[in-house]
Amino acid sequence: MRHGSFPRSSILVYGQDTIHSLVQSTIIAQVETLLENNKVEDAVDLANNFASGQALDSDEAETLEYIHQIIAFALFSQTRFVDAAPHFLAGALDPRILISYFPELSRPLFTDGEEADMYDGVAKRMPIEANVDDLIAANLVRNYSPHLPPSTREALAAQEIHKILREEAIVMIKSVLQGFKGQGKYKQQEVTDTALAILFARSGDTTSLISHLESVNSTSLSAVEPVLLETGEVGALCALLRARGDEGRVMEIWKGLVEGRYSDSSVSNPLSNMFALLESKQGRDRAMLRKWGVWLTARDSERGLMLLMSTKRSVKEKDREEDLTVLSELRQLHPIAARKFLEWLIIVRRRDDAELHAQLVQACVDELLECLQDESTLKLWRAKCALNFTLLQRPQSSFLTYFVSTAPDSPSKRARLKALFALQALSGYNAEIVKSQIVASGFDKVLGLEVALLDGKMGMHRTALRALALTLRDPVSAETYARTGGIVVPVEAVEACGMGEWGALFAAKGGSGILEREKSSEGKGELVRMLLEVYMEDGEPQQTTRLLSSQAASLDAVDVIPLVPPDWPLSSLSPFLTHSFRRTLHAKHEGQIIKAICAAQNSKVFEGSYLMFREQGAVIEEADEDEDGDREPESFNEKDGLAEKIALHLQDQGRNEVDVANVHPRVSNGEEVDVR
Repeated sequence: MRHGSFPRSSILVYGQDTIHSLVQSTIIAQVETLLENNKVEDAVDLANNFASGQALDSDEAETLEYIHQIIAFALFSQTRFVDAAPHFLAGALDPRILISYFPELSRPLFTDGEEADMYDGVAKRMPIEANVDDLIAANLVRNYSPHLPPSTREALAAQEIHKILREEAIVMIKSVLQGFKGQGKYKQQEVTDTALAILFARSGDTTSLISHLESVNSTSLSAVEPVLLETGEVGALCALLRARGDEGRVMEIWKGLVEGRYSDSSVSNPLSNMFALLESKQGRDRAMLRKWGVWLTARDSERGLMLLMSTKRSVKEKDREEDLTVLSELRQLHPIAARKFLEWLIIVRRRDDAELHAQLVQACVDELLECLQDESTLKLWRAKCALNFTLLQRPQSSFLTYFVSTAPDSPSKRARLKALFALQALSGYNAEIVKSQIVASGFDKVLGLEVALLDGKMGMHRTALRALALTLRDPVSAETYARTGGIVVPVEAVEACGMGEWGALFAAKGGSGILEREKSSEGKGELVRMLLEVYMEDGEPQQTTRLLSSQAASLDAVDVIPLVPPDWPLSSLSPFLTHSFRRTLHAKHEGQIIKAICAAQNSKVFEGSYLMFREQGAVIEEADEDEDGDREPESFNEKDGLAEKIALHLQDQGRNEVDVANVHPRVSNGEEVDVR
C-alpha cells in the first residue's frame, strides 16, 4: 500500500540522535486499535466520518478500502455475516478471497496453488478457520460451551443456530457477489458470475438463475454445468448454452430429458423444443437436421418426417448415399416412417433408382397383403370382384373407378391404390417374384387387377387381356391396356382417385424409370387385335361389336373378317365395316388432294425459276472422239437440261424431293405451245 497523507505538526522535539513530532494518530491506527478492543461499531463510525464531508484523493480512497476490509473481516470472524456484507463491498475485496471460505463454491472454481493479491494487514485479520462452517462451529464453542449439553456439535439448539448462521452467510456472499457483478478483471468477473450461478442453483432460485445466465455474464460453463445437472436446473443450463451458441449441447440435454436421464419441471416439453429449434434451422444447418431428424422421427414420426423432407437435396451421388443411410436408420427405428420416407423419395424427389423402386414396390405389396389379413376387408374386396359391376355402372367406368367410388375410405383402400400405382409406374422390380408372392398368399383372385398388371409387365399380354376382359369383366381397362401398349392404370384414373402426388409421378416426363409406358413388341394394333380374339373366343358379340366400333382405327377389315365366326349376324359387323370403308375412302381422297396441291406447287416453282435459268444460257459440251460412234448424238438444246438445273437449284435450297412439271403442255389441236 502506498503511504497515506499524514497530518502536519507544528511541534518538533530534537534529541541527540532523533527527531520527534507530535501528531495525531492515523485513521488506520485508530481503527485497528478500536478493533483490537472489540469496539467494532466505533470503528465503523470512524470510517464513516472519514469518508463523509470531503473529497478523497487516491491515497485516502485506498486507505478507506483497507479500513472497510479489516472491519468486514472483524465482523465476519464474529459470524455477523449480514453486517459484514456492506463493508466487503465498500472495501472492494477480491471476491475470490471471500469465496474461498465456501467449499461448495471454491471447489469448482479454484485450482491448487491459485493466489489473490490483498493487503498484509487484512490477511492478518482473516479468520484462521478453513471454511465458514468451521468458523461458525468455533464461535459456538466460544460462546456456548459448556452450556449446551452434551456438546455444541450435538445439541439441537446449537445445530439450529448453526443452520441460521449458515443461511446468513449465504445471504452475505450472495449480496456481495451481486454487488461485485461486472466489476474487476475478467478472472474476477468469471469467478463472481460462476459463484452466483452455483448459489442460485443450490438455493433453488430458478427465476434468478435463468435471469442471471441469460444476461451478459462470464460464467464458466465447465464449472457450472455439473452443478446445474446435479441440482436439476436443466432448463437454466440450456438457457446458458443457447446464450453461448452451443445448440448441439442443448439438443443433447433435451434428449436426456426425453429419455429420462435428466428431470426438470421447468422444461415442460423438451421434444417440442427440439423440433422448434430444428425448424428454425431449416435450410441453414443441414448437418444438424440430418443428425437429429431420424431420432426425432422415432419419437414423433409425422413431425420428424416433415423435418427430413424439408431438407434440400440434389441428385448428386453424395446426397443419394445420404438418403439411403437415412432410410436404413429409419427402418431400424420406425419401419412405418421409413416406408413414408421411401415413398417421398420416389414420388416427390423423383429418385430414379431401380433399387429404391424395388423397395417401394415390395413395401406396398407387403402392406397390401397385410391388409387382406383382416377378414372384413377380404370379404369386401372379394364381393367386389365377384360382382358383375358392369350392370351397375356406366360402360365408361373401369374396375378401378368402381372400386374407388364404392369402397369406403380406409387405410386398406389407400394401401391397395398405392400398391397398384407403384406396380404400374415404377420399374426395376421383378414382376415374376411379386406375382408369385401374391399367388402364394392365396389372394390372387381378389387382386385380379394387380395380377393382370404384373402379367403385362412380364410380356404375357394375352393372359393379361383375358384376365381384364373376361375374369374381371372390365372392358374399359382391357381396351386401355390394348390401346396404350400395356398400361392398366392411366394417368386420368390416378388423378380421379384423389392422390395428386401419384398423379404427378404418372404425368412426369422425366428420366427413364420414373414412368414406364410399356410398349408391346407386337405394337398397339396387335394388342387390339389380340383383345378382339379374346372376345371372339369367348363368344362375346356385344363387347366385340363395341370394341370394333371404338378401335376401328387400329384394326384392318382384312384381318378382322377371317376372325368372325360364321354364325354371327352381319349386323354385328356393319358399324365396323362402315367406318372402315369410310376411313379408306377418306384416305384415298385425301391422297388425291395432296397430290394435286403438290403439282400446283411444282408449277409455281417452275414459273418462278424459268426466266432465271434461261438468262444463264446454254452449256455446250463436246463429245469425246474415242467414244463409240453408235452413241446417239448429244443434244445442244438449252431446254433439254433445264429440268436438271431446276432440280439442282432446289436441292441447294434444302428441298429433298422435287416433282418436275411438264413444260410442254398440249392444246386441243395437238400442237405444242411455247411457254415463253
